[in-house]
Amino acid sequence: MTSPRRPGDSLTQITFPSRVRRRTTLRVALLVSDTVMLFVGSQVASLVRFGQLRHIAAFPELGPSATFLRVSLVIVALGLAAMWFEGLYDLDRVFWGTGEYSRVAKALIMGIVGLILFEYAAKLPGLSRGWTLLALFFGIAFVCLGRAGVRYGLVLARRRGRMLRPTLVVGFNQEAEAIIRALGKNTSSGLVPVGCLASSRSDQLALNHCGDVPCLGYAGEIRDVLDRGFFDTVLIVSTAFDHDILARIITDLRGRDLDIQLSSGLLDVTTSRVLIREVSGVPLITIRGVSFTPMRRLVKRTFDLVLGGLIVLVGMPLWLLVTLAIRLDSPGPIFYRQLRIGRGGKPFGMFKFRSMRADAEAVRDQLAQDNQATGPLFKIKDDPRVTRVGRWMRKFSIDEFPQLINVLRGEMSLVGPRPPLPNETQEYSDYHWRRMEVLPGMTGLWQVSGRSSLTFDEMIRLDLLYIENWSVGFDLGLMLRTVPAVLFARGAY
Repeated sequence: MTSPRRPGDSLTQITFPSRVRRRTTLRVALLVSDTVMLFVGSQVASLVRFGQLRHIAAFPELGPSATFLRVSLVIVALGLAAMWFEGLYDLDRVFWGTGEYSRVAKALIMGIVGLILFEYAAKLPGLSRGWTLLALFFGIAFVCLGRAGVRYGLVLARRRGRMLRPTLVVGFNQEAEAIIRALGKNTSSGLVPVGCLASSRSDQLALNHCGDVPCLGYAGEIRDVLDRGFFDTVLIVSTAFDHDILARIITDLRGRDLDIQLSSGLLDVTTSRVLIREVSGVPLITIRGVSFTPMRRLVKRTFDLVLGGLIVLVGMPLWLLVTLAIRLDSPGPIFYRQLRIGRGGKPFGMFKFRSMRADAEAVRDQLAQDNQATGPLFKIKDDPRVTRVGRWMRKFSIDEFPQLINVLRGEMSLVGPRPPLPNETQEYSDYHWRRMEVLPGMTGLWQVSGRSSLTFDEMIRLDLLYIENWSVGFDLGLMLRTVPAVLFARGAY
């Protein structure tokens, strides 16, 4: 067994921003965004309610200078104070999920309530109720929009190698390997594994690497490792240690200025299903159950019919243009109907715009040696069967639009696992068949997470993650994420 590699001086040369600089930059960005958006929201409320910005407020004793423009400054100050007390500038509680936006609404509502109570206690003439409600509505909307912009800017910065957080992964097992691989593929979280510490169990790791990052020693040496290298975050893999060792590691980190993340071991469960509560002094994790009950299926079906029908109506002009392009480009039918496997193993004909030569299926076996996909999938990056128009359609997934017919017929859903070919399912295990418990979809979790660049096992895991955590909000979120994935053709061929 090789000896663990010690952290050297090179770790301190990594061009990561300092922890103080990173956190200060984010707080300032949030404060500036919230200030501007609160002020803009109150001004829009004045324009909607009064048609002007300098309308006189209900304080005649203060003279003509008491306009809603000046009242807006009070609204901004109250809003910022309320959001501060709600913890919306605590970086450990923002940028994680969409719960931040509901807390923005809660804080601003409490701010407006505080203003109304102050007016009543001071026996001041009340502000226009219409303006107050509009200022609250636009304030919430604009602040959420601004914070979404800050999030997006942060994601772009991280993709360009800025605002990243050097992360030490403590513990190494199958879960740690999956975490390191996931963080390495997606830098939007900002966590960049730059090293790991192994447990003392010799059968878990040949101590020279942790997946794609170097092993810097054992978990028991964590204080020495942190002293010799620059780390912003420590990510502890809980399943790699016994309880007493885990508690000792956390104790060793007390008093250090860094973020401590503890994995839950629940890689296939989203946080929306996880609740943490204390029972008899013991913190317990509760996982809320999800099942496709008849009511949930009805809700999903209604969602598909309403939104699918709307997309068909709006996209009809594009359909006509694509139809003409296919007809002019190559001989053959406009639509291609391919046999696919649906929910419960039931076969159906899936519609597509034809993107290949008419004899594509006949020559597929001749290209088997060029297959670039894993498992039972068949994918070729530069498939010679694809037509000129077809290559353009496939790049932006336009060939998938006719599947809306399958959605309206109840054979598919807007969101769900992609329907496999019959020959692909011949290699399915019982575990793989779990992805067919729901209607297949036009888009899904793995389509927005890498599309053709993912392995078969990664696709299966993401499909099962979707099934276990389904909600209407999840579907809407995936559809919104599909738009940039399609426009920028990420992972498509």
